[in-house]
Amino acid sequence: MELEFVILDFIQKNIKNPFLDKIMPVVSMLGALGIIWIVFTIIALITKKYRRLGTKLSFTMILSLIVCNCILKPVVSRIRPYDLNSTIQLMVAPEIDTSFPSGHTFFAFSTATVCFMYNKRLGVIMYLFAVLMAFSRLYLYVHFPTDVLFGAIFGIITGIIAGKLENYVFGKELILDNKAY
Repeated sequence: MELEFVILDFIQKNIKNPFLDKIMPVVSMLGALGIIWIVFTIIALITKKYRRLGTKLSFTMILSLIVCNCILKPVVSRIRPYDLNSTIQLMVAPEIDTSFPSGHTFFAFSTATVCFMYNKRLGVIMYLFAVLMAFSRLYLYVHFPTDVLFGAIFGIITGIIAGKLENYVFGKELILDNKAY
């Protein structure tokens, strides 16, 4: 855990600046409660061209919620770094759940993985946003580096499983109202 504080403190001493102080809370807020991913999924579902992506995203949102919030966080129940280092002044409200894994990172990477499997260009954009989301959690001192690392790893695995599960359930074509999509 000492190495993790070295990394977090390095970010605070060497990267932290007024510009990022304004940007990182906003980036992090976009992932709060998975709202951005839910909105993205709904938009895909109601758009005929991206409906299949929407079903894949729905699968990954549900699977991510179960794995991250219902299994991993309660089982590991890791305390957050700001609870152990009281010298840090938080730029965001304290979190109400536990630290491991980073849910923001988990959902961002599971979504990016599904998008990448569906469309490489969209996936690359989503992965860049996922990396930014993950960094914001470290910058804000609300997660340990391993929380973020394993959030990304578990998110990628969950995204792959959700994409394959959706393919298994719906086959090669998604059929709604007797029309293939």
